[in-house]
Amino acid sequence: MVWKALGFDEQKQLSNKKIDPKQIVFDTLSKYISQQHDLELFVLNAKYDPSKKPVSVKDFFNSKHVEQSSGNKMVMDFVTKRNKESKEDLEPGHFYYYVLTHQDPKVNIGRKMWLISEFIETDAIDKLYYFKSLKDICASFFACTAKDAEKQIEAFYKEQTDSFKQLTLDFNPSSPLKRKNSTDPAPTLKKTKYASSNNEESSSKTKENIHQNPTLYQ
Repeated sequence: MVWKALGFDEQKQLSNKKIDPKQIVFDTLSKYISQQHDLELFVLNAKYDPSKKPVSVKDFFNSKHVEQSSGNKMVMDFVTKRNKESKEDLEPGHFYYYVLTHQDPKVNIGRKMWLISEFIETDAIDKLYYFKSLKDICASFFACTAKDAEKQIEAFYKEQTDSFKQLTLDFNPSSPLKRKNSTDPAPTLKKTKYASSNNEESSSKTKENIHQNPTLYQ
């Protein structure tokens, strides 16, 4: 996104094409929503220090009420979840993980973390989490606060995923919602108003050029 905003194309070559900054964000998000990508793109890392695990009430009183560092709450929540699931103890030090989707949208991030070594094909990456982590960068593209940028990202993600789900239903032969006949036009992901306005402007300019210079288009 940053390269495009600076005027470079995908090959890192300068381009004369001007694109709305907000459209750059939407185009990038749309690409990652609708396509499969290398899992390495979603790898995150954190550090686990067992010496900073949560202090029990008994230990707290035995230590004469001296507060101790509890470490990274996200990591501590992750370790607690693993213990409840009777999984192997997490080795001290850095570890690599993904953030997966969860049926409870309000669940803390530690409950959504998953070691990359334990990832299986049926697990689903929480792409929205990764997109929302870009809110500070997107805020400059949208010319708004990070909080407003996060809301716009979430709204766009929902719009695109809803369209993609409908597309999947339309092309699924076993779906009761499949298209009535094979001649129906194939559905496509929704375009944002920025894309459609650019297309309309381009179309009108082309028609004007044809009218003024008919020989160039013969």
